[in-house]
Amino acid sequence: MFSKVELQKAYSQLLAEYNWQWFCTLTFRNPPHPEAAVKLFKVWINKINREIYGCRYHKRKQCVYWALALEYHKSGVLHFHALVGDSHDLNTRCSRKWAHSNWYELGGINRIDPIDDRLKAVTNYISKYVTKGGEIDFSDNLVGYGLQLSGVEV
Repeated sequence: MFSKVELQKAYSQLLAEYNWQWFCTLTFRNPPHPEAAVKLFKVWINKINREIYGCRYHKRKQCVYWALALEYHKSGVLHFHALVGDSHDLNTRCSRKWAHSNWYELGGINRIDPIDDRLKAVTNYISKYVTKGGEIDFSDNLVGYGLQLSGVEV
């Protein structure tokens, strides 16, 4: 069994293996049920994929990849932190302003920052949610989905 520190470190190392380009904080103007919130996130990702790859992106098996951490404020309101990446530089393929506007329409306030030299900081930040009883969800197209860390399924 992992200690909380070991678990956070393992998740941080796993996340650091990918070329993330955006660090997103996504909130909701009207807090939905957690399942509905995740569906809204996936609708947003679908819009990004359509913007970059066109409406048949799923048939060509081209799409962005993501890791999503669910967090509850002290008030009990759910919000997300997400890492988003693409095989090419997402910052040159999709406008963050456009993505910001689309999330605002779907969910509410958001912040989408490019990840430059802060990769270790953001992967540590995202991974801390597993030690707080939170969840991290991964896109299906990430190698290692259905993750195994040192033989222990997480």
